[in-house]
Parts: sequence; structure tokens; C-alpha cells
Amino acid sequence: MPPVPAQVVRGVLVGLLVLTYPLLIYLLLTHGLPWLGSLLVLGLITWRIRARSDWLAWLAALAAAALLVWALFGPGALAKLAPLPIHAGLLYLFWHSLRGTPLIEQFARLDFPELPPEIRTYTRRLTRVWAGFFAFNLLLVTWLALWGEDSAWALYNGLIVYLLIGGLVLGEYLWRHVRFPHLEIPSLLQTTHNIVRNGHRIWNPERHEGSD
Repeated sequence: MPPVPAQVVRGVLVGLLVLTYPLLIYLLLTHGLPWLGSLLVLGLITWRIRARSDWLAWLAALAAAALLVWALFGPGALAKLAPLPIHAGLLYLFWHSLRGTPLIEQFARLDFPELPPEIRTYTRRLTRVWAGFFAFNLLLVTWLALWGEDSAWALYNGLIVYLLIGGLVLGEYLWRHVRFPHLEIPSLLQTTHNIVRNGHRIWNPERHEGSD
């Protein structure tokens, strides 16, 4: 059995953290430790941007924004803003990719190295749909963090958003069969396997090129 690539292991760990952080922050909020949740969020963001050449400027901007939110809404709101950089980052990735090869097309090429023109048009439109979805989430999670109840925030970020993502994925998969009946479409399981094994080439192209 071949060894599991380090990128896959790292991706699984990050995925587990993304799945469980709403529960963790909710527990900190309900036990009177919102400041600890705030420090956790700020620490994770700092760890994420540490590789940037201008990380000090980003850190200063982050600290200023955090102090402003803390002063206006309290440490609980700051902790609940944890989903904000996730959705903002995904919105940027999907929308920015429309300048070149759309992100959905890059994933589709993991299943189909050669894409017909009509499928390329379809993946561009689908990339816009996902960008719109994350833009909507960006607004909603901000509202929930600043003005929503802790339980509503935890329910949405810990469950509902994943149901929406799953519904969008499944709905698109079913529509794909209707839209392209002549295409031999891999199963969702096979597509997921391809993304898990090779998706790092899309999410981190510079790192992948450097390792070749």
C-alpha cells in the first residue's frame, strides 16, 4: 500500500479543524471564555499568513481590525468571526479564477483531462454560482457573528452551511447527468477521491511546482 501524501494528511487535519471549530468556539462562549476563542482565531490566522513576505503588515491590519471589533462588539463577536476569512478566501479563489481557468474547470480536469467547449462554458458558470454562494455566506456569517444568538451562529456554521454545500454539490451532480447525458460521468466517490489525492495541485500550485 503506497504511503499517504503529506498534503493529504495535512488536508484531513485542516478539514477536521474546520468541521469542529464552531462547536469548540460555542463551548468557549457558553463557559464564559470568549477571549480564549478570540485568541484561538487570531492565532490560527496569524499561523496561516506567516509565510507571506508582507505578513507583518497583514498582522498589523489584523490586530487593528480585531481591536475595533473587540471594542464595539466584545470578544465573543470576535471569536464568532472565525468563518469570515474562510468564506472570504474561498470567494476570492473562485472569483479570481474567472480571470483565467475557472476553479471548477480545474477540478473537472482531474476527471476529464480534455474538456469539450460546452463543458468549459458550464464550469465557468458553475464557478460563478459557487462564488455567489460564498459571497452570501460572507454576509450572513458576519451578521450572525455581530448580532445573532450564539446558538444560531453555532447551528448555521456547524451544520446548516454543510447541508447547503452538500445540497449544492449533489444538486449539481444530478443536473450534470441531465445537462450532459452523453458524458460518462464518474461517481461522486471517485470525484471526491481525485480531489483528495490531487486537489493540492489546484489549491497550492506554487508549492506543488516547487516540489517537482
